[in-house]
Amino acid sequence: MAVRHDVENLTRRGNIFYWRARVPSAFGQCRPGSRLSLSLHCSDHKKAQAIGRKLNMLVAELKLKQKEPMSKAQLQKLCEHERDMMLMHLEDVSMVARRYGRPADISELEMDLENGWAYRLLGMFGITHHLTLKDNCRGLAYLRQNGVPASHIFAIGSNYFELLQEANTRGFKAGIRRLMHLFEISPNPLNEEKAMKAYFSGRAEALFDVAERHPLADRDLSELTGGSASKLQSAFIKVAPLKATPPLSEIAVPADDVVEPSAPEVPPVTMLDLPPSPRAAIKAPVEENTRPVIHLAAFEAECEKLVKNMGDAWDEPTARDARALVRMFKGVLEEHGVEHTGQITQYHIGELRQHFNDIPARWGQSARMRAMSAPELRAEGERLREKAGTEGKEAAVGLKAGTIRKHLGNLNHFLKHVRGHGFEVDDWTFEGLRPKKPKPGSIRKQQHKPTPDEIKPIFSSPIYTGSLNHDRGRKKPGPHVFHDAAYFLPIMFSYLGARRREFAGLALDDIAEDDGGLVLILRTNKFRRLKTEQSERLLPLPQELVRLGFLDYCAALQNLGYEAVFPDLFSDKTANDPGDRFYDVFVPIMKQSLGEKMWARAFHALRHGMADTLLQAGVPPVVIDDISGRLSQGGETSLRYTNPAGLPLMRDALSKYPIITAGIEPKPIKLLPWIEKRLPPPWAREAKNEARRRK
Repeated sequence: MAVRHDVENLTRRGNIFYWRARVPSAFGQCRPGSRLSLSLHCSDHKKAQAIGRKLNMLVAELKLKQKEPMSKAQLQKLCEHERDMMLMHLEDVSMVARRYGRPADISELEMDLENGWAYRLLGMFGITHHLTLKDNCRGLAYLRQNGVPASHIFAIGSNYFELLQEANTRGFKAGIRRLMHLFEISPNPLNEEKAMKAYFSGRAEALFDVAERHPLADRDLSELTGGSASKLQSAFIKVAPLKATPPLSEIAVPADDVVEPSAPEVPPVTMLDLPPSPRAAIKAPVEENTRPVIHLAAFEAECEKLVKNMGDAWDEPTARDARALVRMFKGVLEEHGVEHTGQITQYHIGELRQHFNDIPARWGQSARMRAMSAPELRAEGERLREKAGTEGKEAAVGLKAGTIRKHLGNLNHFLKHVRGHGFEVDDWTFEGLRPKKPKPGSIRKQQHKPTPDEIKPIFSSPIYTGSLNHDRGRKKPGPHVFHDAAYFLPIMFSYLGARRREFAGLALDDIAEDDGGLVLILRTNKFRRLKTEQSERLLPLPQELVRLGFLDYCAALQNLGYEAVFPDLFSDKTANDPGDRFYDVFVPIMKQSLGEKMWARAFHALRHGMADTLLQAGVPPVVIDDISGRLSQGGETSLRYTNPAGLPLMRDALSKYPIITAGIEPKPIKLLPWIEKRLPPPWAREAKNEARRRK
């Protein structure tokens, strides 16, 4: 005898359940009054109810706003597929629960229900509506209306956010479209939305059906099933008669299937103003750990291994930044009593992030500050704040956002290196710690772009008109014009806009000639490497440099046996950066020449100024990028199908930059005295460690 249950269209014949639904009249290709008859291939009434509800919902959705007629065969196939997938999913979930070996653990049941509510939220609100599950959130109100305890909202939210991110991926949406194509369903946005809702609702129904999967779990231990809050269970289970499975009414199920209960009263919440406390450091001997650890004393040695592993991917400044970060992190860990990597927690990474806000911005340039501990460094920052406050100035305290992002990136490299070599370290994340990158609209305003008229006063300084001597008298007027980096590099930066190190580290072999004139070959050489692959390029030598004797200058150096174009920037004792040395030499002269009009980031601004001047003169941005050694974002054509701008095109573009050095008078080549005599640089200092010593 056929038995009809609470679920519409569900009947039982013998031990097998059947789903018999009337075909909606909206399906024009189906005979009026015809029915779908589908065996569910199961005898369990709870599974049959879940599948029946799913199929009823599917038919109801297909009936609404049907754009194209659907045949009975299409509908039959789609329903059979949903039934089979549901049965397979339920069986998989059951097998996984058995594999875990915790049939009586209430947490397994709770995780199923929490995940089910996450799927139900996606089915109800869709994937384009981002719920926060916080105050005034419709999703939170929906959960409360359905009697979901507040203690489980966080876990449901975690599942929901993860599923929402996955549902917005191309792979998930492609899977939905493949399923629609399989059943020859019209691929339109409305049908896609229906298919996704059916998918989420089906998953939710399967997860809510916990009675058979967790028959031994004590429902009294979970608030989700009408009991009290979960308690720790005994490690041993006493043999006792099994408790009968409670009816489904005791399990939190969707509001679609039960009468909505009244909204539970929310108990008053007392807000406690408590600072976060770190997880207690484990003081057990290191030998008891299952994995080896690295003691703080060995952090810097381990950082050197990381630098060695990175090889050519890191240049010396990058390696120096990584070493500085490891020293800072080590200081913060020492402050909190951490002894080795096994005791590092997310709390300590958060403390490092706060440490960045409270230390002097230029602490790395002071040997005294570099020797300070973490608390001493923050105290120094506080002292600078107080001093600046009394003087009415802004304190140079706290690292900039870009520097913090760089340090957190290096910390990520270091922690992954530690974990990759098998040492124990806790999971970490930089979510909520890493400063956001500036919006594209604000980037343009960050750097001043000097015009040719703003740059021109530099070339009226004593460097070009005559100085007192080659040493401290370079800023004072006199009869001597010396040809060195301070003379030629500002001209090169103004007309060509290269990076400081690219020109400061030029070799004499990097100067060549083609049919159109002299050429600078920017490539990696023995003096420096380049920043990126697109930094390797050919640049035409400006005619103003030829007029002012640059070729004669190079010939004089070659006759003396030099290999670098600017040997006055290199120390014989340390492996210094020639660009940094040039900065130290010429910035004081720039400040003297420009006065109050001096801009920030002195030489990098020249790079911006050259690009802006060419753009205003009508030069295409792609050509400007090729001159500057940047990767253009113009599209597939500029990135893949074309070569960089050639020298004739570059010469034409650079000719649109005004001549701002016409007032410089050519002088006979006169090298610095110690360069002419091949003596060591008088400004060189001994290396402070072996790593910086010139080999």
